[in-house]
Amino acid sequence: MKSFTKYESRFKAGKILAEFIHGKNKILYNVIIENPKDFFSYAIPNGGVPVAEGFCSTLNINYDIIIVRKIKIPYNTEAGFGSLTSNGTIFINKLLLNRLNLTNKAIQDSIELTKEEIRDRIKFYKKELNIEDFYKSNIKNKMIFILDDGLASGYTMLAAINMIRKYKPKKIIIVVPTAPLRTIKRINKEVDDIFCPNIREIMRFAVADAYKNWYDIPEKEVLESLDSSKYYILNRKE
Repeated sequence: MKSFTKYESRFKAGKILAEFIHGKNKILYNVIIENPKDFFSYAIPNGGVPVAEGFCSTLNINYDIIIVRKIKIPYNTEAGFGSLTSNGTIFINKLLLNRLNLTNKAIQDSIELTKEEIRDRIKFYKKELNIEDFYKSNIKNKMIFILDDGLASGYTMLAAINMIRKYKPKKIIIVVPTAPLRTIKRINKEVDDIFCPNIREIMRFAVADAYKNWYDIPEKEVLESLDSSKYYILNRKE
């Protein structure tokens, strides 16, 4: 395995991702630089926002956020059996759910709780509840990048992919700083391309291991970053 220099921060990881695309696919990189309006990025909060800031500020691309929440296992709320996005797209890990032996009521209760969390996050991030037209205008026929600070199981990303696909993008490209090989294989068949500089073929994987200065980003910090961003779509003046 090649040695890997840990990322200084999520923001710098985003800049490295832009450089990584240049190294891996110069044709794509040049198309981005020449026609940035043909591309659009989506960041998964919280950790994906500073990654998007670094990435989009390098490539001059607008971005928005996809609010995705895991559907929690009732007796183990640190884990989830699926994910739900801000437009109501549900992704279920069917293999896991089959092993949990949850009742239909328990499943629906967990989904409803997640919907409530999504509504709270939409309000917190100052997003309109009816954002279908907004998604359509920024996704249809565009090349879409989806960014996060790393992938673990990948099921949150799969929910985001399923949501984006509904709005008929030209292509979906995943851009993440780190991920295990098994997750890359799981997601690769669902998208047009994946760019990930640090793919680890190990059993025990942690996104935090790819960073020198890892911490859980508080939502207040995310909101401050969005409010001051030149590339976050709600602030961008064309």
